[in-house]
Amino acid sequence: MNLNVDNLTPNQRLQSIYYQINSNDDYYFIRHGLRAILWLKNNNYLKITSCDVWECLDNMNIKAVNPRSMGLVFKLAKKNNLIVSTNEFSISRRIQANNRPVRVWRFVL
Repeated sequence: MNLNVDNLTPNQRLQSIYYQINSNDDYYFIRHGLRAILWLKNNNYLKITSCDVWECLDNMNIKAVNPRSMGLVFKLAKKNNLIVSTNEFSISRRIQANNRPVRVWRFVL
């Protein structure tokens, strides 16, 4: 793994390292996950959960190699000042999540 991140901004360094950690397939998933978050924002959602993003990606028939990559999608969205975490949680709508609580995120206006 090449971790040479000289001459990059902190955000570019973070994205470069995350890109190298994840496979190319997950890079595609992560990129489209961020696009899904932007789509939700542009369609007047005020708050979202990972279930909303999963639903968008499922509708585009985009699957993750490693489902934990969704956490990276939200971490990058937060680092890019698209969303902020709230103290709210809701029950996941995804069958795979077995009704576990998921964080509610608010868009930065």
